Amino acid sequence: MDIRCPRCGKLATPAGHEDARAFYQCEKCNRVWMTFLTSTRAASAPQPRATVLIVDDSYEMLGLIEAWLQDEGYLVVAAASGMQALDAAETHEPDIVLLDVVIPPPDGFAVCEAVQQRARPPEIILMTGVSDPIRLRRVDELGGLVLLRKPLTREMVVEAVAHAVARRTGRGTQSISASK
Repeated sequence: MDIRCPRCGKLATPAGHEDARAFYQCEKCNRVWMTFLTSTRAASAPQPRATVLIVDDSYEMLGLIEAWLQDEGYLVVAAASGMQALDAAETHEPDIVLLDVVIPPPDGFAVCEAVQQRARPPEIILMTGVSDPIRLRRVDELGGLVLLRKPLTREMVVEAVAHAVARRTGRGTQSISASK
C-alpha cells in the first residue's frame, strides 16, 4: 500500500512506529505525520471525514490548526500564502477552506472569491485578527461565510469545521456563532 503526503501528494517513507501508531515522512516537503495502525484483516483504512485547506501566513498557527483537525480525523492541506492556497485548492479540491483574511498576495478575500467560482465550491471559514469594521464589511459582501476572530481555540475551530462539513453534506443548516 502506497502512503502519500496529504500536503503535496508525493510518496512517503516510513519514519517509525510506536504503540499503535505509524509515522511517515514526505521526502519533498519534509512533513512528518502519524496514522493509527489497524489490523491486517481490515478491508481498508478509514476514510478522512473531509479535506480541509488551512491558509495562514503563520507557520505556528498552521501547525496548531493542522494538529487539531488531524486529531479529529480530517485530511488537512496547509498553505502559507494566497498563491499556495489557490494551487492547493486546484490540486486537492478541499471540502472546507479555513482562510485567514490577511495573507501574502492574493489576500484572503481574493482567494475566497476565486474558490467560490469552482464547479463544486468548498465551504469557507474566514479567520481574522483584524477588528477594522470597514475592512470586515467585505465579509458581508461575500455572503454567508463564518468568521472566526483570533485568538482561536481548539473548540472554536473544530466546531466551525464540523458545522461546515454538516452544511456541505446536507446534514445541517444551522449556523453557529463562531465569533468570540
